[in-house]
Amino acid sequence: MNEELLLALGRLEGKVDSLITSLAVHAEELNRLDHRVRNLEQSRSWMLGAAAVIGAAASFLFQFLKTDQ
Repeated sequence: MNEELLLALGRLEGKVDSLITSLAVHAEELNRLDHRVRNLEQSRSWMLGAAAVIGAAASFLFQFLKTDQ
């Protein structure tokens, strides 16, 4: 009976160690994905800002050229 308990405890301990290792791998992958998504979001915001500035400048230029005629 005592040997069976020790064996079961060893199996349980091995499974817990395996879960901890798996959790660490998943946490690292989540951190990498978070970094990639953050970079994509920041580049998109820069692009949208640049498009807004270009649109505003083009509008101002067209209005300026239109009033000169």
